[in-house]
Amino acid sequence: MAAFLENLLVGDRDAILLVAAGYFALMGIIISARMISLSHWPSVIGELHEKGIQNTGTGAISVDEREYSTKVRYSYTVDGVTLENDQLNPWYVRVSHNLRALLKLQFRGIERLGGARVRVYYNRHNPQKSYLDVPGWKSIILVSAMMFGSTALILTAM
Repeated sequence: MAAFLENLLVGDRDAILLVAAGYFALMGIIISARMISLSHWPSVIGELHEKGIQNTGTGAISVDEREYSTKVRYSYTVDGVTLENDQLNPWYVRVSHNLRALLKLQFRGIERLGGARVRVYYNRHNPQKSYLDVPGWKSIILVSAMMFGSTALILTAM
């Protein structure tokens, strides 16, 4: 172990690649576990009050420098307690002016139940934590394949 750390500190290519591969493998495990956990959250029917794209950039001189993110506001009831939240999904995505149309794709994960009614997924241990969109199996497989594929590519370079 001491020899490996010495090699890493002096910038040995194989040691650096091994650490990078380990990092991607560890992140793949952590992210996959989190996504699987989120996919099992219970759900209730809530009401969507607001949905749109907001300008989150401050101090931008030109339009191209502005940043945008999704904006939602919804309410839902768990065990007789009405709660409000503004989280669309677990990922906070900010994009530039030129890519803001991609944010609309995030709204596709909202399960609409007619009118303003939507499905709200909440944490059973902390009902104030909720999302309108949680990862499905396709997303979990895609992210896992990307992380472990990166690990495999790095290891093949050794």
